Amino acid sequence: MDFFDQEARARKQTRRLIWLFGLAVLVTVTLTNLVLAVVIHAFKHPMFPGVWWNPIIFLITLLDLCGEAVVFPMDFLKLIWNPYLFCWVTLISLTSVALGSLYKIRLLSAGGSVVAELLDGRGVEAGTSDLDEQRLRNVVEEIAIASGTPVPEIYVLDNERGINAFSAGHTRDDVAIGVTRGCLKLLTRDELQGVIAHEFSHILNGDTRLNLRLMGLMHGLFWPTPVGRILVRGSPQARDPDESIFDEDTTPFFLPTAPIGILFLLVGGISSPCVRLIKSLICRKREWLADAAAVQFTRNPTGIAGALKKIGGLYKQGRLDTPNAETASHLYFANSAYDPLFNFQSTHPPLAKRVLAIDPAFDGQFPKVKTLPPNQYERDQVYEETLARVLAVGQKFPETLVADAGGLTADHIKAAAAMRFGLPEEVKQALRVPAGAAGVVCSLLLSEDDAVRARQMEILRANLNPAWLERTAALASQIQALGVKYKLALAEFAVPALREYSLDEYAAFNETVRKLIECDGAIELFEYTLMKMVARQLRAYFEGPDLDRARYGRVQDVLPECALLLSALAHVGQEDDEPAARTAFAQGQQFLDAPGAQIQFVPRSGWDLDRVDAALARLAKCPAGVQRNILLACGKTVAADGQVTEREAELLRAIADSLDCPMPPFVDAIRTEEMAQET
Repeated sequence: MDFFDQEARARKQTRRLIWLFGLAVLVTVTLTNLVLAVVIHAFKHPMFPGVWWNPIIFLITLLDLCGEAVVFPMDFLKLIWNPYLFCWVTLISLTSVALGSLYKIRLLSAGGSVVAELLDGRGVEAGTSDLDEQRLRNVVEEIAIASGTPVPEIYVLDNERGINAFSAGHTRDDVAIGVTRGCLKLLTRDELQGVIAHEFSHILNGDTRLNLRLMGLMHGLFWPTPVGRILVRGSPQARDPDESIFDEDTTPFFLPTAPIGILFLLVGGISSPCVRLIKSLICRKREWLADAAAVQFTRNPTGIAGALKKIGGLYKQGRLDTPNAETASHLYFANSAYDPLFNFQSTHPPLAKRVLAIDPAFDGQFPKVKTLPPNQYERDQVYEETLARVLAVGQKFPETLVADAGGLTADHIKAAAAMRFGLPEEVKQALRVPAGAAGVVCSLLLSEDDAVRARQMEILRANLNPAWLERTAALASQIQALGVKYKLALAEFAVPALREYSLDEYAAFNETVRKLIECDGAIELFEYTLMKMVARQLRAYFEGPDLDRARYGRVQDVLPECALLLSALAHVGQEDDEPAARTAFAQGQQFLDAPGAQIQFVPRSGWDLDRVDAALARLAKCPAGVQRNILLACGKTVAADGQVTEREAELLRAIADSLDCPMPPFVDAIRTEEMAQET
């Protein structure tokens, strides 16, 4: 899976979505005009006066009109044509579609958490005491750290007994992952990991952004259906196909507004097939790809295959009871409702085919599902601890820089699990509460210089929770003993707890971090990287995601920024050796896709981290293809001398994070021999 190719494909899918939406609007408006004209003409039919209330006569009249339309289509169209009516119906239809779409797009602009709350999800706190939720959080955090993406917000749909999950978000900084209570109670850790890996495939491929756009646009066509249900039955939830008015326990219930509701349902009945068809065209292929990616990520096909088999064997399957389930039907791991009458309208491939693609030995029989044993969590803990001990010694990764971008492997996931289990217990406890997570981040910034450290402790004494002041110093010594490769991962582990801060506490934390960094009058590369990463992820949560579109389409549009970036990397890798820095710069420059363009090497006095920060802000507006080229040039600059230093790795991580490009936070994740040979 190529991260940059998937980003470009997602953008093409967005353009395809716009065309399909326009076509669906045209079809809906045309059919609405036709149906309304036929109904009005039916009232004028010779058989109709005096018995308009008789449904049999009304049905005979409509059949008679349909016969005329089939035999004499042009004459029939001339008969029902009314320009005045056509203009008004078209205007009202287009206005309702536009307002419905704009309303939903505006509502979803806050990010994936809105979808989770719409589905009655409950956020899982970093310090949750529920064992099932702890297991879920461990799995999500491990895959997030391994893939280099921010740890998503995690939600549980407490009232849902079926097995299902979803991911939603505009960017990787505002993504939310949700699972049903049935997932936690019925799936083993391997099966849960397969489901979460499937959702992370959507996150890495940019599918979550496309899904939210699809959800917003389709609401303009879909909204008459839930409104009609509310007016008829008092609930936007679809009627259960098993429900029948002939059942003894079923009493038909209709509100006084039912006649108006029926009109809305008729309009929704015209547009709903178009909505389902578009969702199917956009989503089905991506579900196949996500299944394959989950197997590739975990190297454990029995995990996701087992989850799919349990969905098929469960009475509820993946069905959701929340009234708003249908509006987000394309987001889920499996179908959230009964299979449609026509399979091509389904947002997901058939379960049996999905299982067969992963497990060719599957016989088509879904097993009976049983609740997990009470000691399942303890079993998982023993398994994880054993795995951590096996992987604790010198894990290396042979991926290149660009291949690592957006990449996720089973080795990465195992290394992230080993890293989490390798943390001291006091550090683990601190990461579960906001004040403790803030203490961990602050301890990462404490200087080794005694004078600077003393000034930093004064800052902490004035700004940090007194209960955590002494513990922060103790945390700093424990974290320092862990080694370099834990630093950035610890900051990632701290973000979920920091999201539990209030807005005022978040502002105070930002100010404390700024003072700690500026205490010595200079900003080191690690400080810059940590500040950029943590601030960016928290800003998306507290202030909303950055939804600005790409503005620069070519490398030629950002050549000065590229020159500054490559020069900074060359200087960081070669320290005070100016000729070697120029050689490294020239090596990276060759891989910029800008034929005939000349960029100038920037001497050390010509750049600082503020200028690098401004350059990255501009480069972040480039499309994925341009960013790929820039990161490749950066990798060639770093690999010019055949090694990657800690400082180079930190700056590379800051660059990738600023460009919203996932990169695992492992300093030893780059093999420079392969980078030097990469073309």
